[in-house]
Amino acid sequence: MAPDPGPVPAQELYEKYGFLIYRTCRRILGSDDDAKDAMQEVFLKLLEHYGSIRNKERTVPWIFMAAKRHCFNLLRNNRKFVDGIDPDETASRIDEGKRLDQKDLIRLIFINQNGNVRDAVYYTYVEEFDQEEIRKITGQSPATIRRNLKRFKDSLRGIRKRLGV
Repeated sequence: MAPDPGPVPAQELYEKYGFLIYRTCRRILGSDDDAKDAMQEVFLKLLEHYGSIRNKERTVPWIFMAAKRHCFNLLRNNRKFVDGIDPDETASRIDEGKRLDQKDLIRLIFINQNGNVRDAVYYTYVEEFDQEEIRKITGQSPATIRRNLKRFKDSLRGIRKRLGV
């Protein structure tokens, strides 16, 4: 076993993983400012936990999970999300031609989804990972990933019906 080289400087970690954290947060949150704030929080978590990641090859999956969890928690804890979204109000905004905010759309789609479904959807459609990559990150079997994607697609029909689109 090779000796531990000691702590990795924060600058080196930032140069190596900062863009990945930011990109993940930006895709979920849809806002540069929110993504920058989230990136700082996730990067601090990485600094705190980097020493406890035994297999450094697992750093990228750890980052994906930490960033995704942090961003979805931000969305969930947002007062608007906690109170839920009124589908009638959202439908009227669409009818009036008002722009539907990305965050509203994400909240509406994920409001009733469990974490495994959100993981399968995010890694499949946003990150465009194959099922083997998703399995490595989430621990879900390919059959479970397919089942969760089907649950998501089935729920979209209900959302579309509620919105009248």
